[in-house]
Amino acid sequence: MSMYRRYNYRAYPTRGQREALSRLYGACRYAYNWTLDQRELMRRRHGRMQSYTQLSGMFTQWKTNPGMEWLLAVSSTPLQQSIRHADVAYRNFLRLYKAGRTHIVTNHRTGKRHRTGLPRYKSRRDGEQSAEFTKSARFKVGHADGCKWGFLTLPKIGRVKLRWTRELPSTPNTVNIMLHADGSYEASFTVQVDDESDAPRPLHEACGIDMGLDSLMSIVYTDGTREKIPHPRTLKRKARRLRRLDKQLAREKKGSANHAKTRILKAKTYGRIRNQRRDMAYKLASKVAGENQAVALETLNVKGLVRTRMAKSLLDANWTRIIDRIRQLGVHYGRTVKRVDRWYPSSQICSVCGYRDGRKPLDVRIWECPKCGALLDRDWNAAVNILDAAGLAESLNARGGDVRRGLAQADRNADASEAGTLRTARLH
Repeated sequence: MSMYRRYNYRAYPTRGQREALSRLYGACRYAYNWTLDQRELMRRRHGRMQSYTQLSGMFTQWKTNPGMEWLLAVSSTPLQQSIRHADVAYRNFLRLYKAGRTHIVTNHRTGKRHRTGLPRYKSRRDGEQSAEFTKSARFKVGHADGCKWGFLTLPKIGRVKLRWTRELPSTPNTVNIMLHADGSYEASFTVQVDDESDAPRPLHEACGIDMGLDSLMSIVYTDGTREKIPHPRTLKRKARRLRRLDKQLAREKKGSANHAKTRILKAKTYGRIRNQRRDMAYKLASKVAGENQAVALETLNVKGLVRTRMAKSLLDANWTRIIDRIRQLGVHYGRTVKRVDRWYPSSQICSVCGYRDGRKPLDVRIWECPKCGALLDRDWNAAVNILDAAGLAESLNARGGDVRRGLAQADRNADASEAGTLRTARLH
């Protein structure tokens, strides 16, 4: 069985190549927006839509019109791909519209109304620009053994230098040359590879994971061990620099050279935050899926939680990417990944005796069970309950109650006030 993977490389085009890519991005935006116009025009006039083949032929004819010669100066393959992407986006919107899954929203700043899911026009002011080449464009990739640089030859662009970080397993099917908001370029190859599992040998039979904000992940293992992964707080570490850049942008005149430089510095800062979050998510997911034969996770309502006052911390924690990556690697490695019901009260139940003590405020990090007297850490206790609810705690149960108590209990040095109540010692 084969699958598709992406291999990304940093690209370093010359000044002339950057100008050629800028013209190509403009032509791709034009083709995308032209397709949306044609689709909407045909739907309103005749109540039907053209196929991709019809749109492609119409655009080929359109390029021969007076004033459209600039579209002939770039490769036609990325333009055809832009038409295809716009066609797919519009068809997806109509599918959601017929299913009643779209609604009209109002921009409170401008007063304009638009329907959710409707493809939007592309602009040169967008942070990301891209152009996709397929095999029909006859692009070439070259790399000499032992050399840290590779080369990508694109039609009407030339030989673009790449920072070669790893070998391609086979001939790529497509390449997407992208311009990011911070001014950096990247080449992304789509490669078909055999789905051969290179899964590492698991160290643990199963684990239960409680996601949090104080500690990003609290993990308990069926062999009686546990660990906490600290929250890196990537955005908080860069907050001071971002505030300074925002103030600097507000003082500078829009359209000036200094304004453009500051905007790029701000984009680079956000780019570092994005890269650090992605790197952390991939490393954590690789650790969890690689070290455990089975994983128990809670089902989180992230969309609902980001509407609360904790939105910035939640988005910085990157829960969704971490969980999705664990599930992807679980399938690839042949692991079992189980999700516990969203409404399961993992923080309310004593994992030692099963007594349910009720809801607790978020600032209560340690509580004492009024029935068995166990001093419980909120995160450890929830992780044990998640492991139990997923049906993966058989070997943990076989080790006895002392092991279960040891996994869920809080540090004995912490003071617990008022046993059995919600007001107990707080850990900060």
